Amino acid sequence: MEVGESWAYRQRGIDPLVEVEVVRHGTQTPARVLVRFIDDEFEGREDWVPPARLKVLWTEVGAYRAREERWGKIHAAGPEQDSPREAAAEEVYDALLDRDIAWLGYRNSGATSIKDLRALATILDVTPEEVVVHSDAFEEDGVLIAPWDVTQRIAETLARRNPGPIMERVAAQERTAAREAIHGHSYRASRGQTGHIEPDFLIKWDEEHDKPKRTILRDWCGAEAADQHDELVALRVEIKRVGDVAQDAIDQLRAAGHEAQAARLARELGTPVELLRAKE
Repeated sequence: MEVGESWAYRQRGIDPLVEVEVVRHGTQTPARVLVRFIDDEFEGREDWVPPARLKVLWTEVGAYRAREERWGKIHAAGPEQDSPREAAAEEVYDALLDRDIAWLGYRNSGATSIKDLRALATILDVTPEEVVVHSDAFEEDGVLIAPWDVTQRIAETLARRNPGPIMERVAAQERTAAREAIHGHSYRASRGQTGHIEPDFLIKWDEEHDKPKRTILRDWCGAEAADQHDELVALRVEIKRVGDVAQDAIDQLRAAGHEAQAARLARELGTPVELLRAKE
């Protein structure tokens, strides 16, 4: 910003933009700029202000206001902060969508930033025009910004078309929640120290944040996919039980000196015992 230039000034985020002229730059720290307020209502007022309050050259204020209006609609239409629905969408995007194609911006009220619309349309099995059907969508710096309604539709479609990776994540998170509800969570802090989070806190956190997210993910994947995955988990548990029984029998036969019988039993199983004892 140069002396004599007119800039759009805003003291707080809720204040309107007003025109000021840069009078001179300060020489001390923190940086300050002396500005003169242009509108007659300020009666030639001058003030030392932080440079960050000068948002854009006054000649560009129209475009700046239009951008703020576009983003204002995005924020107004998005889910509430820390919403489990947004967390669920983030989970789906992380598991199933390459960031080079699209991503969820941090603190962007659930808006999707789409870099490769054609690739995203191919993944969703729709036309590019069908991906973003919303009056509040807009392009910025070569990226298409789509509001929460579009994000949720994309996340639901991705989860429904490829539920396996999502249900695996849900199952892993449920196992973690169950373990931490009993033992809490220990972690390594700074300088080699360790910390511990008590079970009661983690139970409350899971009930308020993570469990609702998992419920949404199950719903997006569909009842059939969720049921099939639950059956698969139960089958894995049973396979592990059978594997343990088989291994115990083989070990006892070998301990009793019946090596031939133990080897025959292992062969007749038809599947390596190590596979039967696969992790849940």
